[in-house]
Formats: sequence, structure tokens, C-alpha cells
Amino acid sequence: MATALKKISPHLECDICQEKYKRPKVLDCQHSFCETCLEKYYTSRYAGQPKIPCPVCRREMVLPETRIQGLKANFHLMGIVEEVSLQEKVACSENTKVICEICDEGNEAMHRCLDCAQNICPNCRKTHLRFAATSNHTVVTLEDIRQGKVTVKKTPEEDESKCQKHKGEVKRFYCETCEELICRDCTVVDHCKPKHHYIESGEASRKYKQSLKDTFPDFTTGIKRLQKALATSSQAKQKFTQNVTKTVKAVKNKADKMRAEITTQETKMIAEIKQLQQDRNKTYDKHQETVTMMLQSKQHSFSTAQDVINTASDTDLLSLYPIISKDLKSLKSQNPPQIDPKLSYLSFTPGQRIGDINLGKLAVKGKWETLREFGKVGSGPGEFNGAVGVTATQPGEIGVADWMNNRVVICSNEGQHKGTIPLRHPQAVAAIHIPEQRLFVLEEGSKYVKVFNMKDNTLVKQFPTVHKHQVDKTEMNLQSLAATKNSILVGDTKNMVWTEHKATDGEILHTIPVQTPPCYLAVDDDTDIVVVSGGDTKKVDIADSKGTTNGTINPTINGKPVKCRGVCCDSSGIYLVVYQGVTGTGHIHHYDLDGMFLDCLAQGLYIPRGITFTSDGQLAVTNWNKVKMYHKV
Repeated sequence: MATALKKISPHLECDICQEKYKRPKVLDCQHSFCETCLEKYYTSRYAGQPKIPCPVCRREMVLPETRIQGLKANFHLMGIVEEVSLQEKVACSENTKVICEICDEGNEAMHRCLDCAQNICPNCRKTHLRFAATSNHTVVTLEDIRQGKVTVKKTPEEDESKCQKHKGEVKRFYCETCEELICRDCTVVDHCKPKHHYIESGEASRKYKQSLKDTFPDFTTGIKRLQKALATSSQAKQKFTQNVTKTVKAVKNKADKMRAEITTQETKMIAEIKQLQQDRNKTYDKHQETVTMMLQSKQHSFSTAQDVINTASDTDLLSLYPIISKDLKSLKSQNPPQIDPKLSYLSFTPGQRIGDINLGKLAVKGKWETLREFGKVGSGPGEFNGAVGVTATQPGEIGVADWMNNRVVICSNEGQHKGTIPLRHPQAVAAIHIPEQRLFVLEEGSKYVKVFNMKDNTLVKQFPTVHKHQVDKTEMNLQSLAATKNSILVGDTKNMVWTEHKATDGEILHTIPVQTPPCYLAVDDDTDIVVVSGGDTKKVDIADSKGTTNGTINPTINGKPVKCRGVCCDSSGIYLVVYQGVTGTGHIHHYDLDGMFLDCLAQGLYIPRGITFTSDGQLAVTNWNKVKMYHKV
């Protein structure tokens, strides 16, 4: 019992005060808070404002005229809190004596009156049940309360079944106009027909219980989508963490190599400088030695000549004159050797890229780049004339609707010709691989979808998008195809619908009305998304499989609306071909699943139309007389 209470108690605490709920009020988001806590929250932050955000999930709600007091009390939660509080109190007293709260004799209480909310001893219990006023009260043992076998009764102000306006009356009806429980008197006074519509409360309970149950499948799907999105985000974060570790290591390794290279270059360059210094110093030393000897010789001759002039006799002077004169003349004509001024020049010019070293760049996101393109104008193998639609057929292959050549061309992802299916102006193609490999084709002006066996390209069957007896009576313009795992969607721009058919026999499963002409369609089973590209309407709708529009894309180039062409999608987002109506102005835009623009993958396409994912995750785009393949790097 104690363990169970310990587990449930935290779920009965107000997220504002962190204590058990006291008169909890419930918001539109179904989060509940103590009335006083909400009053403080409102007056301290949003006083006077008509709406408040939930303190937990931040979802805004409009308050009633009486603000917090007008919010609906969560009596259900209030009862649970009171029941758990009582069970906690009784459980804590399991090893202690509980005193009777009616008599003054100090007797041990063994029971509790749920109507009076008092613990009573055996004697008082007998007396309690003898009095007429209390004889119908519910008295239970404390042991039953400890074991959770009883439910605490609500106080009169907490009991939703009792009418607060008409004392003694039970709320037996539910006013659907006001969305509240009412009593019999209320049906006459405040909720009378015909302005108000009310039904018996039991019927209302069954009706709205079923109404809530009907919403559960969508919620279950939504929860699964959110769980998948969370798992995808978690996996992406984990992958990013791994990439961070890997990238940091790569940067460090590159930097280590660069530091080693820089150190090598530094050592080599300094060694060259030192060797140059050594060589030039020898030249300078030799020059200085020569000049020093010339200086000493000249100084000696000059000094000797002066001594002879000053001290020698005439006879000695004349005797030495020829020698001295010859020596002085010889030394006078001597000039000092010249040193090359270039020997002293030395400087360092830094490289334009800091030592000619480049650490590289960080790639913050994967980038789509052109992998290859193939095709040219013509009608032979490897040639196209009006390539408009494209789909991934077998692994490593694509099927191209070659409109003006009246055929569907099967080729490898590298452009190698594999086969041809003769048709009349095919404009849309789609493929399904389970349970059988089937290629679906729409011909211009046809009221039927043709189905081919991809193993031998033979026609298997064809089916209409309306019941057979309505085909001749119904005008239609079938423009687009998209394949789920086991069904095919067909877009009809004349009747503004898409129809869903069984892939096996073409049986009509659903007909879904649309707001935007389904000139091109894309579908993703995992995210339950259907994308409707509206062609020249310059608009794309993002819907679910039931046709409910959840978002709209209005693509632009340089701020101007553009025509929408082919589209494909998966969990990574929506890939849309757009076109300004002039050759060479085609783009491929990437949006998230809510329709927010993420990136422009390609520009300058000639006349782009169809787009699809290949079996290995590449993007194939038809470009009138070519097919362009893109891959992520």
C-alpha cells in the first residue's frame, strides 16, 4: 500500500506549488493547477489580459469573464486527491492508535464515516447508525481504506451530480447548447427549449464517450508520428554527436599534420638562413682581412715616410727617397676591394594564405550536387523529347514518361537504355513493388489508368477512377499519380479530387476532394502526408491521407510567385520543382513537412517537370530532353 501511494502521490501535485492539489482548476490543455496558484500566476504576470499560457506546455487559452474563478473545477482530480490523502493518513496510522473523533473517551477508531469524514470507534458507530439523520451514512473499516477497497465520497460542493442552484435536485440532464450538466428545474428556468437542447445525462455520457473514442485512432496515429519524429530526432542527434567526434578528430589530425609540416618548413628555412649566414660571413671576414692588411700597410708606409722626413739627414733622406716614393705611389693607387651590397639583403615574404596552408572548411549540412545527366533531343535510345514524368521502377532503374515520343522509357540510373513501352502521350508514371512489380501510367486525355508488368513491360489491366457505369457520363482530366506501399493515388484536376485505388485490382477505396488542382501528387506512408502541387496556380497544399489540409506552400524565386511542377517527399521533407515559365529558370526547392523553406538545391533547369527518389536515395528530375540525377554529399 505504501509503495503504491508513493508512486501515485507525485502525479497529484500542482506543478506550480509542488504540493497536493487544492481546489484544482483545469485549463483547455487538460493541465490542472491549484486555484490559488493560478490566481497568483495570473495576477503577477497577465493581470487584466483575456488569456494566459499554460505554465507547463505554454498553450494559450481564452479565460472566461470571471477569469480564474470562472475556470471549471476538476472535481474528478479533487476526489482522487482526497481519496489518496485519506489512504495516506490511514496507512501512516497502521502502527499507531487512531482516536475516535466523535466521543471524548479516547477510544481507538476502527471505522470511518465517509459522509461525515470522521474516524469513529465501535461504540460510536452503533450510535451513529441508529440515528435517523445518519442511519444511511456509509461507514467502512479503516482496514478497507488501507487496502484501497473503498472510494471516498465527495463533499456536497465537490459533487457534480448535485445542482448548486436548486438544492436537493440531481443533475439528470446535459445541456448540449451550454455544455453543462443541469437538473430538472434547470430545464424549465435557465435551459428551456427550443433555445437550449438537452438530453438525459446517461445518454449524453454514452454519446460523448463514443465521440471521444472516435478521436482516439487519429490521436494514436499522431502519437506514433510524434514518437517516430522523436526517435528520428534522437537518432539524428546521436549521429550528429558521432559526426562531431569524428570531425573534431579529423580537424585535430589535420592540424597535427599541418603543425608538423609547418615545423618542417620552419626548420628547413631557418637552416637555409643559417647556412647563408655562415657562407656570407666567410665572405665578409675575407673582405675585412684584406682591407685590414691594406690599411696596416698604408699606415706603416705613411708613418715611415713621416719619420724619415722629420728625423733623417739629407744624405739619408735622399738615399731612402726612391724607395719611399715608389712605395707611396704604389700604395696611393691601391683602392679597397668592393663588397657586394646584395650580400646584406635578406627578408621574408609571408605566403598569401598564411604559409600557403589551408585547414579546410566545415560543412554544416549535407549538400545536394549534380551526380550526372543523360539524354539529348531525339527519339532513339538515350534520347528524349518532352520528358515529363519519372518514377523509380526496379532497383537501379527509372521509368520516364517521354511525352512527345509517345512512350515510357525504362533506363538505368546511369542512363543505359533498358526498354520502351509504346503509349499515347504519357504524362504521369508511378511504380509499386509489393506484392507485384507494377508500373502505372496516365495517357493524356484517357479516363483509365494503365497497369504494366515491370518484368516484361506487358499491359496487365486498366481501371477507371469512377465506377464503370459512370465513365462515359463523367468528364475528367487525370493528371497525376502517386504510389503508397499498396495503393495508387490518381489526381483529377477537372473534378478537383484525388482517388485512392487498390494496387492489385484498381478498386476505388476513397475519393478525396481537394482545394488545389492535383496537377502533381506525392505521398509518404510513414508521415501520412499527401502533397498536392497545383501547377500554374503557384500553390502547393500539404494534406493528410484523409484530405485535411495542414499547410500551404507558395513558392517564390526572388520574391515572385512561380509555377509548381513535380513533387516528391519523405521524412526529410518535401522536394518541389518550380519554374518561372521561361526556359532555363527551373529550380528545385526543399521544404520541411510543415512547408517551411529550407534550401534551393538546384537552379537553371531548362524545362523541369517530374521528380522522384531513386532506389538508392538519389533525386531524378526530368528536364525535357534530359534526366538530371542529384546525390547528397
